[in-house]
This record gives sequence, structure tokens and C-alpha cells, in this order.
Amino acid sequence: MIIMVKSFYYLSSLVLGFLLVYISPLSPNYEMYVILGNLIFWTSLLLFLIKGPMNSIFTYLRKHLNKFSLSILLAYLSVHYFVYSIALERLLTGFYGILFYVNTPFISLSTTPFYPLSLYTAFINIIFNPTVTIGFPPNYYIELSLYSVFLGFLIGSIVTVTIVRVLELSKVVKLKSILLVPILGVIAGGSCCISLPILLATVIPATNVLFFLPIGNTALFLAYILLPPITAAALAIHFRSLIPRPPKEMRIKIFTPK
Repeated sequence: MIIMVKSFYYLSSLVLGFLLVYISPLSPNYEMYVILGNLIFWTSLLLFLIKGPMNSIFTYLRKHLNKFSLSILLAYLSVHYFVYSIALERLLTGFYGILFYVNTPFISLSTTPFYPLSLYTAFINIIFNPTVTIGFPPNYYIELSLYSVFLGFLIGSIVTVTIVRVLELSKVVKLKSILLVPILGVIAGGSCCISLPILLATVIPATNVLFFLPIGNTALFLAYILLPPITAAALAIHFRSLIPRPPKEMRIKIFTPK
């Protein structure tokens, strides 16, 4: 009952955050509405997942949080955020042209205005706003939206607990050659949302073929939006398969007196 009440609060906050983002085009304080709405939206969604559908994953992560697991998580996040910043920069450059040149090191928080008032505009605002940009000469910069930060943390956490769980099983099951399969599956699954965006944003444009066509921006747009949640869901299902539930006949039954 308590979990259901908390879930209701998280979902209510999520809706509130979305509404703030939705009405932002009507407000003279566009930037404030977008930033506040996105913070509420993504924080509420993260808490809902931690306390609800992905509770077992984050409970396992907390119980096994040490230098080894933390190093896996930080290493994954470093690569994930760097690559996704490239994808985001390419998308915004595709929409608006070259945004800026880097002459001196800087860090900034910014929003990109999207109009008019519509559900599609709100969706785009949720995905791309606000962005944290870190730049340093000569024209290198990392640009991250709350969407990429949220999904990166989610996927990184699942990748970490899965690797830790497989290594834990390897101490019991001696068929390490078989246990390597889920590790490789996790690495491949976690990197699919890294490899494809960087491929679309960097390798393919270098051939002077795809990115000059509308389909290039469309492909990168879809990869940036769809791959992370699909990857997170697939990896979460895979992790749960590593912790099977005992058969019904072996479960402890609690009888309450009538």
C-alpha cells in the first residue's frame, strides 16, 4: 500500500513536470519553466523506477556497491556521456547550423526554444532541454541533455549489476566459458546506444553521403531517442533472468490464523 502511494506521488510529480514543459511556450519565463519542468519530470521518473519496476536492480546495486562496481559504473558513464554529447551536438547543429566556436574553456547551462505550443513541442523539450555544455579549445565540447544523463545512468547501473552478478555466479558455476556469454551480451547491449549514434554522427557523415540528406538527421534523431530506452528494457529483463525465482513448491508459505 505504501509503495502504491509513493508511486502515485512520483507519477503525479511527473505529470506536473510535463505540464510545466508543455505550457513553457506561452510563458515569458520560457527558460525557467523548461528547466524546472524537466528537473521535476526526470527526477520523478527516476524515483518511480527505483522504487517500482527496477527496485530489484537498484537494491542489488546498493548491496554490492564497492570500488570495483563503482569503477565499472563510472567507466561506462564516461564513455556513454561523451558519445551521446556528440550525437546531441550533431542534432542541434542539423537544426540550427553551427552553434558556436570554442576559443576559451567554459561550462554553461542553456535551453533551446521550441515552438509552438503542442504535445510534439513538449516532447522535444523533454528530450533536448536543458543542456549542459562543457567546451575547450580547439572546438571540443561535451553537450548533454537531462534525457541523455538519465538514460545513461539507468543503462550504466544495469550494466554494472549484471556484470557483478555474472562474476558472482562464476564463483559457484565453474563453466566460465558459458558465463562469459551474458557478460558479452551486456557489453554489446549497453554499447548499442553508443555505437550507432556515433556511427551516424561521425562515420557516415565523413563519407559525404547520408548526412546531407534529410534521412540522415531522421536516422540520428530516432537512434538518439529510441535506442536508450530499448536498451535499458532489454538489459533489465536480462538481469532478472540471472536471479531466477525459486519453484512454487519451494517457496515459503505464510499462513494467517482465521
